[in-house]
Amino acid sequence: AKNTNATGTRQREGGKINQSLLTLSQVIQSLSMPKGKRPSHINYRDSKLTRILRPSLEGNAVMAILCCATASRMYVEETKSTLRFASRAKLVQTSAKKNEVMDDRTLIRRLQKELADAKEALKQMEVEKDRSKVSVPELQSS
Repeated sequence: AKNTNATGTRQREGGKINQSLLTLSQVIQSLSMPKGKRPSHINYRDSKLTRILRPSLEGNAVMAILCCATASRMYVEETKSTLRFASRAKLVQTSAKKNEVMDDRTLIRRLQKELADAKEALKQMEVEKDRSKVSVPELQSS
């Protein structure tokens, strides 16, 4: 507030935004820890921002975070804080999976294909099994 000279409603809005960003930073810090050291509970409900971003932060998304920094001496602390946040955010690992919505016909076709593939693989295994049972004298008599 000291750098922006905001008062009244703008100052309260700025405070809420900073509170949300602090909560996001805490969530990112927890997520950037190795799985063994990560807290068992990550509180996404402390701000609307983290509640909205929860599905993306939990891992089923490709994530990109843009951080803005300035060389101005007036904002050195904010820039250092932003860069620390960015370095922690780089450590968050996600594993995005494609969400598919299929109608019944498409699902049936997919399952039929999987079944046909499984039957073919079983046939191949049986052929290999039969080949391995062939003994040496049988080969010589041929």
